[in-house]
Amino acid sequence: MSSHSLGERFVHGLGTCDWATLEQIYDQDVVLYAPLAWKVAGFGPIRRVVEEFHAAYPGLRVALHDEFHSVDGTRVAFRFSMEWHNTGPFKGHDATGERGMTIETHTVRLREGRIIEQVVGANTLHMKYLEMVRWGMEFPKITPDPAPAIVSASQDPEPAS
Repeated sequence: MSSHSLGERFVHGLGTCDWATLEQIYDQDVVLYAPLAWKVAGFGPIRRVVEEFHAAYPGLRVALHDEFHSVDGTRVAFRFSMEWHNTGPFKGHDATGERGMTIETHTVRLREGRIIEQVVGANTLHMKYLEMVRWGMEFPKITPDPAPAIVSASQDPEPAS
């Protein structure tokens, strides 16, 4: 699949558990920032997160909907949907049988064409409802953006601490 875009290869790898494809697109020193996996460092730990996710949601269907690349080739953003059905345990919680569709937007930074940083944004909340309300999982309260600010603005003269 090397002639396909990064977003296409990611969606294929995520949807099919194609570890060879995922290992090709990730740098070994990658850091993942996701709502329930904040600052996961290294491809091995990210693979374990994906494996646990697939155990909880077997039959996951993933579809790419949008993809944008920076001119200099160091950043990519892609949006995809996931159709899921929770039939397996997740992080110590029993399966609920719930199903739904979730949309996520991922922004990534690249080094030599491989992902070194990935920030996940959940655009829809049904899966987050399942995780935080039904299972009572704690949502991270402090999630600083790992990238430096390009510009900032505020009416408050004091910066937030």
